[in-house]
Amino acid sequence: MNRAIPLYRLQQLDQEEEALRRRLREVTAALGETPALREARQTAQRAADEAHRWAVRQRDLELAVQGLKDEIASAERTLYNGSVRNPKALDDLQKKVLSLKKLREKREEELLEAMIAREEAEEAQKQAQAHLAEVEAAWKRDQAALEAEKGQLEARQAEIARARTALLPSIPREDLELYRNLRRTKGGLAVAVMRFGACTACGMEVPSGRLERARETDLFFCGNCERILIAEDAL
Repeated sequence: MNRAIPLYRLQQLDQEEEALRRRLREVTAALGETPALREARQTAQRAADEAHRWAVRQRDLELAVQGLKDEIASAERTLYNGSVRNPKALDDLQKKVLSLKKLREKREEELLEAMIAREEAEEAQKQAQAHLAEVEAAWKRDQAALEAEKGQLEARQAEIARARTALLPSIPREDLELYRNLRRTKGGLAVAVMRFGACTACGMEVPSGRLERARETDLFFCGNCERILIAEDAL
């Protein structure tokens, strides 16, 4: 058998294994929370905090308005039940009632604004939660797909390891050392296919007088890039 054939098969295994490792690193890096998920969760939390803030503000103003109403009612009862006869005291009480009513009106306006702001904030919270749910659902689908792909990649890695273990005994030690040196110095491509009389790695044509040597048992090298050549029809 052409000595280049097992080296070419080993190169195919090595190249596939390298591609698997690269993809496995990408998949592993993609597992876990994504920036989009974290941003959606933070947005939802900010919206919830804002809605809560306005709910508290509305409740505080409702209590303030009710407290003013109670205070006005108490002052008006005192004003009209005849218990206060001193003119100055009555005048002061009337002024107090007017002041409380103005303050109540102001607080009621603030309450209306707070109610509107709360409704808007709760709507924003609802939309943020809906968006978060969509992002989480998509993220879970992606994570499941990545986990499945990771399992497939790891299974294929195990298959390649078994295939390499079975192949290595058929390769002479000196050929294996040569292959590894070429892989290291030739950008990972030690064995190149010769197609239409030319090296597919560098494009250099092989002299016609040397073509038959590529089909012999001994290793045959490209005269330009020095890679091991194997004829396409020998594969």
